[in-house]
Amino acid sequence: MKYSAMIIPPAPIIIMNIKTKEKQLKRVCDLSKIKTRPDDGRMYFIINRKSISSSSYEGLIDKLYDYFFGDNAATMDTYFETWMEWREKETSVSKKTIKENRFMWTSLLKDQDITLIPLKELTAKDLIIYFRNITKGRQITRKRFNDLKSIMNGILYLAVENNIIERNCLRDINYKQFSYKAENTQITPYTEEERQQTINHLGDDFYSLAIKLDFYLILRIGELKGLRWDDISGNFLHIQRFVDDKNKIIEDIKGHAGEGKRYMPLTPKAKEILVQIQRLNPDSEYIFIRNGQPLATVTFNRRLKKCCEVLGIEYRSSHKLRFSTASIMYKNGMEDTELQKLLGHTSLNMTHHYLRNITSQEETASKMRAILD
Repeated sequence: MKYSAMIIPPAPIIIMNIKTKEKQLKRVCDLSKIKTRPDDGRMYFIINRKSISSSSYEGLIDKLYDYFFGDNAATMDTYFETWMEWREKETSVSKKTIKENRFMWTSLLKDQDITLIPLKELTAKDLIIYFRNITKGRQITRKRFNDLKSIMNGILYLAVENNIIERNCLRDINYKQFSYKAENTQITPYTEEERQQTINHLGDDFYSLAIKLDFYLILRIGELKGLRWDDISGNFLHIQRFVDDKNKIIEDIKGHAGEGKRYMPLTPKAKEILVQIQRLNPDSEYIFIRNGQPLATVTFNRRLKKCCEVLGIEYRSSHKLRFSTASIMYKNGMEDTELQKLLGHTSLNMTHHYLRNITSQEETASKMRAILD
C-alpha cells in the first residue's frame, strides 16, 4: 500500500478537537473519574497511583491523550483510529474499503498482544512469532493474511511518516516461511448455453438491455455506467472512465493503469442493443445515466437474479459476466493476450485468473470418446 509523500504532522496534531480525543480516551480509561482538588481547583486523574493534573479540563484531556497515545505509548491498537481518520481525510479510499478494514481489524487484530506492543519497541521478531502462530496448521488463507498485513502496513507506514518509528519492520520479514489455508477460488461463469438463455429471456426495458449489452462486452460494472454516446466510434467503444461506488464519474480507469483505457469491438448485436437503449434514453450524453442518476448495481443484479431464478440456472453477479464473456471467447479460440487487452489488465497472470473452464462434463466425455476410441 502506497501513501502520499506529503509531510504529515505528528499524530497528536492530526486529532484536532477535544471531542475526538475524548472519544479515543474513553476506549482506555473512565473519564468520569476525573476529579477536582478543593484547595487549588486543579483537575486530576489517577493512573497507576500517579496523578496527572491540569488547571483546565481541556489541558487534562491533552495530557491524558499524550499519556495514552503519545509517541512513546503509541501501539497499533491506539494508532488504528488515527490511521483510519487520516485515510478518510487525506486519501481517496472508499467508504466500503474503510468498512472492510474496520471489520478485519475487529475480527483479527483488535486487543491482540501484537497490537498492544508500543510501536517503538515492536520488532520483526515479534511479528514473525505472531504470524507463525496465526498461520500454524494453515488456519488462515493467504488473502485473509494479506488483508491483515495491509492494515498493519498502513498503520506502521503512517507512524514512520509521523516520526514515531524509524522503519516499518514488516519489510524485514520473509513471508515465504508461512503456510496458508487453501482458498476456494472456484468461480463458475455462465456457460454459453446459460448466456444465450438469459439474453433470449430478458426484455427490452432499460436494465434488461444493460444486462444484454454487458454479455456482449467485457466491462466492469463501473465502466458500463461511465459510457458516453460519443465513446462510440464506428465498430468500437472507447473505455476511458468509470462511475465509482459513490456515483461519482471518474475520468480515468479503475487502478489508473494505462492498459485500462482501451477500445472494445462492438458486434452487430451489441450495436442493435445500443440503438434500443438510445430510444429509451435519448437526452443524456451518458448511455446509462438517466435524469442524472447512473444505473444502480443493486437493481442490475436484482434483475439478473430474477431472470436466473425463472430460467432455473445458477445466479452470478454483474462481475461474473466479465469472467463469463472472457471465458467463452477463450474457449472459442481467442488468444489470452488478446483478452488481456480487452480486459484492460496489466499482466497476463491477472487475465488467466479470469479464464475459467466452462466445458461441461458431457462435452469433455464426448471429446475423450472421439480422441481415444
